[in-house]
Amino acid sequence: MGQIISPEKLIPLFINNIINKKPLPVYGDGKYTRDWLYVIDHAVAIDLIFHKGRNGETYNIGGFNEWQNIDLVRLLINKMDEKLGNPPGTSDNLITYVKDRPGHDLRYAIDATKINKELGWYPSVTFEEGLKLTIDWYFDNQEWLKNVTTGAYQEYYGKQYGGRNED
Repeated sequence: MGQIISPEKLIPLFINNIINKKPLPVYGDGKYTRDWLYVIDHAVAIDLIFHKGRNGETYNIGGFNEWQNIDLVRLLINKMDEKLGNPPGTSDNLITYVKDRPGHDLRYAIDATKINKELGWYPSVTFEEGLKLTIDWYFDNQEWLKNVTTGAYQEYYGKQYGGRNED
């Protein structure tokens, strides 16, 4: 089945929704805990493992940075309101608690001690710095964001490749 590439994960979805004043769907009570990491740090860790990691070994990549979803959402709202020139808290009313999905894990935790000790890897930016860089990237690429969220990408793909984007 064809699938449109879409920023569906929490941070990109919420950036887009705040820009467009759409609801911010928070599962359950928002107290699910996740370990967050800036995407460039993740890519650097993968490259380091590829070049310096021991064959056959497994390395967990994590940010040493756990947040409850609702706390992350509030931080994101603050940074987005600032970026949009809105008074603090303007986007708070977009938070919409939704029914939790079945089997949703309460916590995703990564122990990245091994990559840190064996390969010397550690995130290069704080989570807050990475979040700001991520927000800036989405603002600098709003045309792309609009295209992937409106279906224009699917049309482009079909024209370029003569068919549907198959997974």
